[in-house]
Amino acid sequence: MTKITTLAQQIKSGKYPTEKVQLAQFFKPTVTGEMIPDRESRIQVRDRDRDIDRINRAVNKMKVSGNTSGLEPLTCIKFPKLGNILKIGNGNHTAEMALLMGMTESDAYIVDYEKDLGGKKSNAIQLGNLLNKQEVEKVDVHDNDIRNELYQMMDERAEEGLDPKLPKNEIKELLARYPHISSQTVGNWVSNRDDVGGRREPLISYTKGQLIQQVDAFENMVQYKDYVVCDPRTLVSWSDTGISAAFSEMQEHNKRKALVILYCSTVAQADQWAEGNIEKTIREKYAKLGEWHNVTIDVQMLRYE
Repeated sequence: MTKITTLAQQIKSGKYPTEKVQLAQFFKPTVTGEMIPDRESRIQVRDRDRDIDRINRAVNKMKVSGNTSGLEPLTCIKFPKLGNILKIGNGNHTAEMALLMGMTESDAYIVDYEKDLGGKKSNAIQLGNLLNKQEVEKVDVHDNDIRNELYQMMDERAEEGLDPKLPKNEIKELLARYPHISSQTVGNWVSNRDDVGGRREPLISYTKGQLIQQVDAFENMVQYKDYVVCDPRTLVSWSDTGISAAFSEMQEHNKRKALVILYCSTVAQADQWAEGNIEKTIREKYAKLGEWHNVTIDVQMLRYE
């Protein structure tokens, strides 16, 4: 049993000591006063930074019942070399639920990045994955999360001047940690990775308030001073509501230029956009419509990682 596995078991069993931490340090305010997660205060292990719908469902249930006892302690990682700042290693959703319930502090397991995790981000990711594993009240660890852990380990080997490919004993340990993953799957992940340092950043989720802010931001840009700026919509909506919104807004505001803002709501959409073909298709379609109707339709994609 590895040191990280033992640590995860101590935390899951509740045998690891807890301390009180202030929740505000993990969030930052928007210009409208909405508190959103500070990405710099997280060790994000999942492929997506958070599930907003899940958070809202849980908060609504707790507000009805008045019971917050189901909120578990966070697992925070302390960085001695960075002034002992804390980052959430597990419990991103819990922290946001607690904040939305009006709580200012939470119990937390404090793990030392240097002493307990050997100063390696891959160990922090591994700990987060193990804490998510097989817990009924949480979303179980996904294949993409395990792939990200593998890629982080490969990154660190490359940084040390070693062959990025993991030795057999480390592959064996990885398979033992996650029995639902096969050696063939791991082999495919390794062979499909044609670069070092290619671990995907987690998909960014936007609240309604954040999306409204994006409209204001683009409207204040000199580049779009003569444009109507449409409300952001998901990538899959570029053709139907994207086009109709552009023409409707131009007519209503008596302008002949429109900006369509898109965002990715799934990892699949982010991958599709990153490949480049869908962006080319959208721009060509908007250009043809613009030429036919003597208008200009531009498109911008919000950051997704």
